[in-house]
Amino acid sequence: MKPYIIILLLLTIITGQAQQNKQTDKAVTKYINKGLRSYDKADYNEAELNFRKALAKDPVNAIAAYNLGLTQTEQDKNLEAAHYFEKSGKQANEPLLKSKAYFNQGNVWYHKKKYEKAVEAYKNALRQNPEDEEARYNLALAQRKLKQQQKNNKNKNNKNKNKNNKQKKKEQNKQKKEQQDKKNQNKNEQKKNNKNNQNKEQKEKQQGQKDRQKQKGEKKQQKQGQKHKSKLTPQQVKQILVALKNKEQKTQKKIKAKILKGQAKKQKQEKDW
Repeated sequence: MKPYIIILLLLTIITGQAQQNKQTDKAVTKYINKGLRSYDKADYNEAELNFRKALAKDPVNAIAAYNLGLTQTEQDKNLEAAHYFEKSGKQANEPLLKSKAYFNQGNVWYHKKKYEKAVEAYKNALRQNPEDEEARYNLALAQRKLKQQQKNNKNKNNKNKNKNNKQKKKEQNKQKKEQQDKKNQNKNEQKKNNKNNQNKEQKEKQQGQKDRQKQKGEKKQQKQGQKHKSKLTPQQVKQILVALKNKEQKTQKKIKAKILKGQAKKQKQEKDW
């Protein structure tokens, strides 16, 4: 595809239109002509300046907008160029100018790989000039490229989707593993706590048994001590018996003394009567 193939031809046509358009302001015509001369000399900065001055005087001038778009393509200002080509296509009255404006806009979008926009621009060019075979050829190229681009984008999206699904699955597996690890950790801690509790209970039980055995031993020793204490020697038994006999004799004496005393008192009372 040859981009901007009609530049020189249209410059001649547009120059003629600018000179023949009696309704165009003289200042606008002057700036357009100066811009065209600068363009022919490849002085694109000067050409752009003059075309902008023309548009400042007449913002809806399709010729100035078109030529400004051409100048910007030479300076690799493609996005701005596409804007002015579209502006020219919308504002132009002549079908040929409208067609070529959209054609060049399509070329800009094609080289920027904006194939959907390029297809629409070439269609607009053919609507204005159905006989434009070059626009028809470029349209077919753009449609082919668009189809391939859409296919690539679909594959890329599917690839990204699969990648995202894998990543999502990986994250889910990671979370699942973390949850399982946490569950296992809690389970192990519970086991450990249960074991510690069992050991504690076992120790307490053993200690209780020891304490009971100790108490039992102490009671046994105490009982044995008491038994040992209650067992007297023959000498001790003899001493106890002697003490008991002496105590009994004393008691008998006291009883006899009381009886004698009572009898004496009775006799005394009888004498008084």
